[in-house]
Amino acid sequence: MPDVDAVRLTAGRLSVDLDRRGAVIAGFVWRDTNGIEIPLMRDGRAHGGDPLKAACFPLLPFCNRVLDNRFSFAGSEYEFQPNQPWDRHYLHGDGWLSHWSVSARTDTSVAFAMTRDADRLSPYAYAATINYTVTDQKLVVALGVTNQGGSALPFGLGLHPYYPLTPGTTLQASARGFYPEEAEFMPGVREAVPPDLDFRQPTMPPRRWINNGFAGWNGTAEIAWPERQLALAIDADLAFEDYYVFMSDRRFEPDFTGDYFCFEPMTHAANAHRSADLAGLVVLAPGETLSRSVSFRPREATGLVRKAA
Repeated sequence: MPDVDAVRLTAGRLSVDLDRRGAVIAGFVWRDTNGIEIPLMRDGRAHGGDPLKAACFPLLPFCNRVLDNRFSFAGSEYEFQPNQPWDRHYLHGDGWLSHWSVSARTDTSVAFAMTRDADRLSPYAYAATINYTVTDQKLVVALGVTNQGGSALPFGLGLHPYYPLTPGTTLQASARGFYPEEAEFMPGVREAVPPDLDFRQPTMPPRRWINNGFAGWNGTAEIAWPERQLALAIDADLAFEDYYVFMSDRRFEPDFTGDYFCFEPMTHAANAHRSADLAGLVVLAPGETLSRSVSFRPREATGLVRKAA
């Protein structure tokens, strides 16, 4: 395949810009009847190879963090080293920080692939694939990871999308549990969902710092932008039983303007390696594969109350 980082897929009124640096989504837009592009994820086309400035990046071979960068499994001890200068924890695995190859491509789909050997940063050796497919109705993201190490280990998958945040933006997503945030961005003990973060009905996310995991998700969610008369339905495999909601602030991100928030589908809870039941992580023996998918389907939502932008 040509050695080009950027890939664009189009179908009907949908366009997706992708980049094999991190296998990220750089842009995901819907065109209205006048041909005007409306972003369904934030515009990250100028990310310059930095996944934290993209529209969405993959989470694998697991999501989020592991307390103190260490865990025990099957009688062995495993350790990580930090992969970000601003966080002492190994964060979000390393697929988002890797340069992927393009293994197949059409006008409406692309397959990215990568392999990784265990090293001082992480004990995980694996092969991963991400297939992006766009139709005139939706974008489907299919994630896969295969254990290429010599021992069984727990694996997980997820996505880290950034969505436009308008004054009227609402989120609807079920949850049966909530993880409060503790020191160093780590999750606390699961508890009931607090009222201001209960998204069972379409709710505006509070405009404040939010960095919390939610458990017991049914795999369906919707983000709506009443000002744009547009909504985005999210449908994930039932294995995605958890999600994270992130809202930045200027203490963490000095140039944050309140223009995005994150809703992150995950197959397991954060710090699941330290849970007795692995909290959704899947144990893969050498050669075994974990595959899951998430779809994003926009719809015109003319019944929404229009609010001033």
